[in-house]
Amino acid sequence: VLNILLQALGFAPRPWLGDPQLAMPSIIIMAVWSGMGWSMVIYLAGLQGIPASLYEAAKIDGASAWQQFCWITLPLLQPVTLFVVIMSCISNLQVFSQILVMTDGGPLNATISVTYQIWINAFRFFRLGYASAMSFLLFVVIFAISVLNNRILGGRVEL
Repeated sequence: VLNILLQALGFAPRPWLGDPQLAMPSIIIMAVWSGMGWSMVIYLAGLQGIPASLYEAAKIDGASAWQQFCWITLPLLQPVTLFVVIMSCISNLQVFSQILVMTDGGPLNATISVTYQIWINAFRFFRLGYASAMSFLLFVVIFAISVLNNRILGGRVEL
């Protein structure tokens, strides 16, 4: 669809998954797009959990819509934001099926991720110990990033 739009604007079509410089950005955009709906559902649930009485009290006190957003909505969505950021980081570090289906690691190995490399070592080369060690290191990295996100975002959730 994007190539049709580019042609309509007078540009040449691009080999999105065939060019080593465009393949990984294409997969990243697709992964972000596919995870966006899940994040929006979580945020919607968080927004519905904010009591309407807080907004009514703020209106009575003369708060503008921007002030209500800054002083009511954002602080009360902090745990939801922490959850979404941590789960998105975990999901994006474990991207596998998109790479397997879209490029199978190509072109020129430009789209090989850690989880795809683990899969290659385990199921193509049968180096199960090596793949297991890589999986454990991936767990350590994901755990460290989760703790870091928890500290940076000031979460109240203890890991």
